[in-house]
Amino acid sequence: MPLLCDYCGQPLAGRFFRDFWGNSYCADHLKKAPVCSYCGRLIGEKTTGGGRAYADGRAICRLCYKSAVTDQTRGREILGEVHDRLEEMGILVRPFRPEFFLIDRSRLISLDRSGREKQGYAVFNRKTVNREITEFRLEIFILTGLPEIQFRTACAHELMHIWFYSRGITDASPALTEGSCNMAAYLILEDILTPESEYLRKSLNEDRDRIYGGGFRKARRLVEDRGIPGWLDHISKKRRF
Repeated sequence: MPLLCDYCGQPLAGRFFRDFWGNSYCADHLKKAPVCSYCGRLIGEKTTGGGRAYADGRAICRLCYKSAVTDQTRGREILGEVHDRLEEMGILVRPFRPEFFLIDRSRLISLDRSGREKQGYAVFNRKTVNREITEFRLEIFILTGLPEIQFRTACAHELMHIWFYSRGITDASPALTEGSCNMAAYLILEDILTPESEYLRKSLNEDRDRIYGGGFRKARRLVEDRGIPGWLDHISKKRRF
């Protein structure tokens, strides 16, 4: 029996593509069918039960949309859960009284002008007296509509940025900073034993970006060699890999 395309149901002939989830597609579909921004599946009735397009241009399949975080209260709850889990690992962000905002893609782009597609943004303003923090304002912005697992990783990434800011570490290399923030996200993913978590861990490990991907792999090696305390100590003392 011939192998069938999971998108159109027709026999596969010639070149075809197989995704992380085991779906096989005719090569032509890759040029025309929408791809889920969060799981990489082709969005179709046979593959994902359909999907939807957000007003900001993102495409999300029905499978991922089931857990999409669009409620401010629920988003704040998840942020608190991620914060508490990172604290259990020794990544302390204190005091923790954030102003939290779910925002759309256009607002996120206006906040972060790096030109890179991101899922969150953090602002830490502080006042010090004799090098002691006496007053601070913490704001965390997360992109609305993320599937819950990506929402958790976005929270972890931004909380790690706050960890840097709250310690006055503003001169660390971009690779150490962003790689370490991705490492915090990876630690959260390790608690989640699902195929979706495996997909995201694989994506982090295979990210070819020199700063975000390369930095993450170096941070991961530090954690594997020295543990979380050794990794955090290296950040505080070296500022570079």
